[in-house]
Amino acid sequence: MHYTRVRTQSDFEGALVTVYCAVWHRQQNKLDLLKSHYLNLRRQSIGVRMLYIFDNGDTPPDWLDADCYVFSGPLSIYEAWAAAVALNKSFYVMNLNLDDRLATNAVEMLVGAACASSAALVGGEWLICFDQSHLDQPFKAPLLMASEFVSEWPPKPNPRLRLGSGSGERGTFGPATLWHAAAVGKYYPSYFNDGSIIKSIGDTLFWGVLHQKGLKMVRLPMLIGKYYSSPTEQAEFRSHDDQELVTRHGISKISFADRILGGEVPEVPGPTA
Repeated sequence: MHYTRVRTQSDFEGALVTVYCAVWHRQQNKLDLLKSHYLNLRRQSIGVRMLYIFDNGDTPPDWLDADCYVFSGPLSIYEAWAAAVALNKSFYVMNLNLDDRLATNAVEMLVGAACASSAALVGGEWLICFDQSHLDQPFKAPLLMASEFVSEWPPKPNPRLRLGSGSGERGTFGPATLWHAAAVGKYYPSYFNDGSIIKSIGDTLFWGVLHQKGLKMVRLPMLIGKYYSSPTEQAEFRSHDDQELVTRHGISKISFADRILGGEVPEVPGPTA
């Protein structure tokens, strides 16, 4: 496998934060989701560097003014995330799923919280959405609405349901978090020690690794984004053996980022790089 940088964002200079996204080659409504995701990041109150990882030789659309990397083979979601971490050049780095959306001032709030607390990682609270009406609707944080938490998973439709990540009720920090790139390092869990690919719980394992390192992680108890929940479509709801594999084998200290940085997965210049 190899990768090619096919485009560089035209106005990334000075951006403190890179926000990255994995664009799976088999994603339904891929281009529509990508367009609204891109516009959501363009609306942020501070400038961000946008980094998109495409897999299986996929082609980014011509209008996408962002850092675009294409990998020649298929990637798992956490391999794609690890690739973005390896290729990041900003002070802070953040993930944002293709079907989730941030408030227009969310990145600024997360950076502010990170600076104020000297935390290595910051997460906020999310309103759960059960259709895709949120994709093209700009909104500002905190969302001015009452919300409630229900621990049941998968969540059932409720217009006021929060995820519980920023409040600490669910024990998670995201779906999307912002972290200090140098403090965390160029690593995102990709494999178990037997070589198996992590399919569903990579974010939980990532937070666990940071906790074991003694790095400070904080939660911002404000609604900063809208999280799309669809058990029939999303990877986190698919059948997997991740919990059994992590118990049996543990997490590999070698991630897909290491394979890129070590040259095992090389960069190949493309015609438009």
